[in-house]
Formats: sequence, structure tokens, C-alpha cells
Amino acid sequence: MKITHSLYRRISIVLLAVFLVMAGLLAWLFEQSSRSIQDETSQRLHLKLAEHIVHDLSIDEDGSFNKESIKKAFHMMMVLGPSIELYVVDTQGKLLAYDAPEEKIKLHHINVAPIKQFARGEPELPLLGDDPRSSTRMKIFSAASIQHKGKMIGYLYIIIGGENYDSISTALQLSKAWQIGLFGMGAALLFLLAASLLLFYALTKPLRVLTLEITAFEQSGFKQLPTNNKQTNSQAAINHKPERSINSSEVSQLSSSFHHMAQQIVELVERLEKLDKVRKEFLAYVSHDLRTPLTGTTAYLETLALKFDSLEDSEKLDFIAKSQANCLRLDSMINELFELARLDNNQVALNGQSFSIEDSLSDLYASLEGIAQKKHIQLNVQCDLENGSVNGDIAKLERVIQNLVENAIHYTPNNGTVTISANPSPASNTPTTTSTKDSIRIAISDTGQGISEEDLPYIFEPYYRSKNALEPYQKGTGLGLAICQRLLALHDIQLNVDSTLNKGTCFYFDITVETDT
Repeated sequence: MKITHSLYRRISIVLLAVFLVMAGLLAWLFEQSSRSIQDETSQRLHLKLAEHIVHDLSIDEDGSFNKESIKKAFHMMMVLGPSIELYVVDTQGKLLAYDAPEEKIKLHHINVAPIKQFARGEPELPLLGDDPRSSTRMKIFSAASIQHKGKMIGYLYIIIGGENYDSISTALQLSKAWQIGLFGMGAALLFLLAASLLLFYALTKPLRVLTLEITAFEQSGFKQLPTNNKQTNSQAAINHKPERSINSSEVSQLSSSFHHMAQQIVELVERLEKLDKVRKEFLAYVSHDLRTPLTGTTAYLETLALKFDSLEDSEKLDFIAKSQANCLRLDSMINELFELARLDNNQVALNGQSFSIEDSLSDLYASLEGIAQKKHIQLNVQCDLENGSVNGDIAKLERVIQNLVENAIHYTPNNGTVTISANPSPASNTPTTTSTKDSIRIAISDTGQGISEEDLPYIFEPYYRSKNALEPYQKGTGLGLAICQRLLALHDIQLNVDSTLNKGTCFYFDITVETDT
């Protein structure tokens, strides 16, 4: 669960951080815009204040300021308007008169550029100037030039919103109106955050579900398809196509691809486990089948050596014959192993030639009729061809047909039927070669025990034995069909099979007709 929610948690943390930064930025902008509006409003209300007061200043005949009388006048004005602070500065910005304790004055010389700009009329508001009571703070102000006998001798500089105003303003920032504004802004941000989190939760839900399915699939050892919408997903995987619906989302495409991939992995794992089981069974069968004739041969030879003088000549010849038969059987099994290895390593070459399939089947019938009669099996040959000439390696093709017929005889009970047929391929058949010529279908069918659907996908695998291979009459190595398939593959021919359990089996392949050019 921790893994499945990690993406959503990371998105939530990032989103929360973004909203916190956004909230802080909005609060700062709100505070700055409120202060700017407040400053501009206050400055416009007091725009002519200095101009009205400047006429009441007491100036001596020599143009000097009576600081005591000015200080008293400033004191009375500040009592009447506690939000203002009055200063007289000379033309260079030096403080000449004020009503404030000396320890509160931080600047005795202020910048007169804003004052001159204000005095010229209609400045862009709010216009800020130095606050003598702070070395860094800027304040809105009102200003007017002081004239004496037509000569400017200084400025009346009035700070609007002085130190007392600041302390009251700070308290008012926590007032009801301010709280309502912040609450509204916070509520809007919280609503937006909650909506965004819900949206991301909905968007990432398919990913969380897919992650859970992948985790469950991994924990099952890649053997069990995800259980969530298993039937739907399995059907979608069966019908999987590269094309995607325009309306399907990327996550849906990813989920569909995963379920298609998961089904293929499950099938491959099942196949690998089946083949591994086949390999282990083959080792057991082959070791037993190889050891049996070898053990028999050793026993016959040891008996012959120990009782040579006491045995009749007929008994000696019988032991020798049985030893030879075992050696031939052992040699045949070893040859099959080596032949399959050469076929798998592409070490077998074709000796192509033109030959008659009818003549070949006749020869095979003559050589296999005796084997069929021993089991009281009827062997039939059906051949209805106008042109039976084909091209290929006659020895290898006859080897394939002979092997398939022998298997059919082995798997068919007494009084059964095995049929070899050679007829034109059905019109609906898809040729396995790129040739556009007509083809002949050669089929070997029997009325034997058949092959189960469970075994059909594996019968061409080397060393595979179907369940009915445990019957007493089956003594092969399980390499015959694998060799047949590979010999036909050298001719670009595919070996096919149709079988019904307890009714019979039909192996068939199509070969191209050789025509005169």
C-alpha cells in the first residue's frame, strides 16, 4: 500500500507546498495592495495639508525660524491630529524644527528629492519620503515650500501616519475586516486545494489499481493473472490489437497492454514449466530406455561367457541374436538423439530431386504392410492424383511418412485402420510456401487412441511423451515427431495434426506439385 500511494503522496506534498507558497504570496500581495490603497487615499486627503499650515509658521525678520514657537505650534497640531508628524527642513534636507524627543530622531538629514517632486504639484501617488524616526522606513507625506520675502528658505514636511499611527494600524490589521478578508482568501485556497487533491486522486486511481495488480502478479510468481476485472481484461488481452481507441486514455492503454503482456507471460511460464517437466521426464525415460538394452546385452554376454561350454549351439546363437537386437535398438536411439541435434544446429542438407509421390507411397506400403499385419491392422493407401510429381529430398520425405505411419500403427489397437492418402490440397488451404503452384496433401490417419487437447501443443517438442505414451506398446524416445517436423521444415513445409481422443489422429502436410516449364 505504501508503494501504491507514493505517487499520490508526492503529488499531494508538492501541491500543498505550491498552495502554501501561493497563499503566502497572495497574503503579501493583499497586504501590499491594501497598504498602497490606504497610503494613496490618505495622501490624497492630506494633499494640501502642508500648504494650509505653512502660513502659520513663525519666521523672524532675518529669515530664521523661531524654534520654540514652532515647536509649540507643532505640539498643538499633533495633539489635534495624532496621526501626523511635522518637521521644518532647509533646502538641503537638514531638520531645523520638530516636536519629538531627541532620542527618537534617527535621521537629522533627509532626502529632499521626493519633497521637491511633491512641491512641484500633482505627483504620482502614493509618493514616499524619508521618516526621520527611522533610518530605513519610508512614509507618505505632505509638503510645502516656506517663503520669506520672495525667497524659499525651507520646507514644511508633514509625515502622514506617524509612529502612533503605525502602532494603531498594526492593531487594526487584526480587526474584523482584515480577518474576514484573510478568512475568505484562505477558504478559497483550501477549497481549491481540496478540489485539486480530489482531482489528482481520481486521476491516479487507475495507476494505483494497476500498481496493485502488477504487485499481485509479481507476488504470484507471474503465474496468475490479476484478479481485478480478470474476465474483462483477459478478453481484452485475447482481442488485443495495436490500434487504440481515440477516446481511451493513456492509463487505459497502459492497463490494456499490461494485461495483454501478463497473459503472454502466464502462457510462457506455463509452457516453460511444461517443457521443464518434459525435459526431466525425458532424462528419466532416456536413461531407462538406454540402460535397458545395455543391461540386457551385458546380461546375455555374461551368461554366454560363464556357461559357454555347457550351452547348446542353438542357445548360444539365441543369446548372440538377442544381444545384437539390443545393440541395434540402442544404436537407433542414439542415432535419433544425434540426428535431432544436427537438425537443431542446421547441420543437415537437402538432396533435392523430382520423384513420383505415388511410387514412393507404394514402396512405403510394401515395407510397412508386414508391421501392420502383425497387429492385425488394416493399412490402406488412397491416391487420386493427375500429377503426382513433386520435388524434394526423397529419403527424408519417405522417412517422415514412414515414421508417421509407424506411430499410427503403434497407437492403433488391433483390428484398427491406418490410412495413407495423397490428394489435391483443399481450395481453402493456405499454402505454407510462397509458391503459387498446386499442392498435394499427404495425410496419415488412424483409428487409434488419439491425443488429448492438453498434449496437442507440445507433441512436436523434443522428448515429449503424451500421457498415453505410458502404454506398454510405446517404446520410442519421444523424438520421432520432433524429427519429422524439422525434416519437413527444411522443405518449408508445416506438419499439422487433427486429433480426437479415443477416436483417432490425422497428421498431414502439403507439398507443391512439380510442373513442367
